Amino acid sequence: MTPLASARAGDLAFLLHRVRDLVTRPPVMCAPETSAVEVARTMLREGVGSVLVTGIDGAACGIVTDRDLRRRIVAERRDALVTRAVDIMSAPLVTIRPGAFAFEAVLEMTRRAIHHLVVTEEGRAVGVVSSRDLLAAQTTNPVLLAREISRAESFAVLAALGIRITSLTRRLIEEGAGAYDVGQIISELNDRVVIRVLGLAAAALEEAGDEPPPVAYCWLSFGSEARREQTLRTDQDNGLVFADPPEHLQERAATYYARLAEEVVRGLVQVGVPPCPGGIMASNPRWCQPLSVWRESFRYWITRGAPAQVLAASIHFDLRSLAGASELAESLRALIRQEAPGHRGFLRLLALDVVERPLPLTIFGGIRTVRTGFRRGAVDLKGGGTMQLVGAARVHALEHGLSETNTLDRFRAEGHPAFPPRETREITEAMQHLMRLRLMHQLEQQARGEPTDNFVVPARLARGERLLLREALRTVRRVQTTLRQRFATDVVPR
Repeated sequence: MTPLASARAGDLAFLLHRVRDLVTRPPVMCAPETSAVEVARTMLREGVGSVLVTGIDGAACGIVTDRDLRRRIVAERRDALVTRAVDIMSAPLVTIRPGAFAFEAVLEMTRRAIHHLVVTEEGRAVGVVSSRDLLAAQTTNPVLLAREISRAESFAVLAALGIRITSLTRRLIEEGAGAYDVGQIISELNDRVVIRVLGLAAAALEEAGDEPPPVAYCWLSFGSEARREQTLRTDQDNGLVFADPPEHLQERAATYYARLAEEVVRGLVQVGVPPCPGGIMASNPRWCQPLSVWRESFRYWITRGAPAQVLAASIHFDLRSLAGASELAESLRALIRQEAPGHRGFLRLLALDVVERPLPLTIFGGIRTVRTGFRRGAVDLKGGGTMQLVGAARVHALEHGLSETNTLDRFRAEGHPAFPPRETREITEAMQHLMRLRLMHQLEQQARGEPTDNFVVPARLARGERLLLREALRTVRRVQTTLRQRFATDVVPR
């Protein structure tokens, strides 16, 4: 069975195949002057859903899809006989490499809300892949699911779609997808949920008579959501930054955005995203501030923050813009990149937190489990494994002023490797295994109707998984050792 046939049978394992495996024929092409009616006839004759438009040099410069024909010819009532392909094509082309994984194609389509990607090799179009090629089952198609989320008319509908996101997570994991890959796809869908909640919340305020102030805002995500490592929905970690308003608009801006933040946080709870126990949410006035206040907070943490303040604020250094004026978030990210590398004391405090977090390992390198209580025989894979790797990657990114937020992307950042290639591969494998074990454990708990946690019982794992877990934890210990030496954490005053 070919990968494509497997996909049509509902098997999501094909996401691990290469895009080249999904290209079944060369692309169908047409000249810029070709009429829309001839483009439609070509699609029908060739049995395709898209035609590439060539430029003067003969290379593809745009694409006309069946959706373009519906939207730009039928819906706009244009004359298909005189309308040219160049007038209705989508450009520039969104491309992907033949060697990319199928999941990367799904991710790109989901991010851009499109249904076709042009496969290019050495600058030449060699094929086209569509969302229909990638996933035929609508109930588990991330692209179609993203569209449904964007069109949801209520929080209740979003809550139901959230259940389907969890089902998709389960299927991807069961079919062997890596935790990193799953996190990238699911994070895109979770982002769509937050963005739609923002839209519904803003509409509710407008209906109530609240007019938005004439200053831009940006919704911020922190922690695992910002790192795109949130596969199952965990607590909210978010904030809101708005442009510094003129003096006569300060009160109005603060009042409106406080109301918007409250509506969004309440809406997220309704769709299944629990509130943050620590109050790191935009509904908390401390995390709903104008840009100047946010910038001063980051500058204070980096330059003058006490140890407890720095550690409490560490989650904010995993920062990503989710909706709104992204330049506001970029202003904060730029400040972090500029200030953090020059403040060794700040970096050392974060490194100290990483090396002092205990691992569930014995002195001889065996797995140490909880000895008493209802968690007897278990290990905490978040507090005793992934958090150390997340923290180490964060320190590395801050030390070198990197823009990456994902843990593995930070370790593998081009030009700034944290470790030699072999060790980086070991760290990648360790992080993937720890995340996968946590995710499988939580999915099993959900299936039984139990609250989810991070306590995995090694005795219940297959022998191979236990060995991989032990090696993963040993890798984390080596990362701690390296960080201890690099930042001389043993001499940091307590």
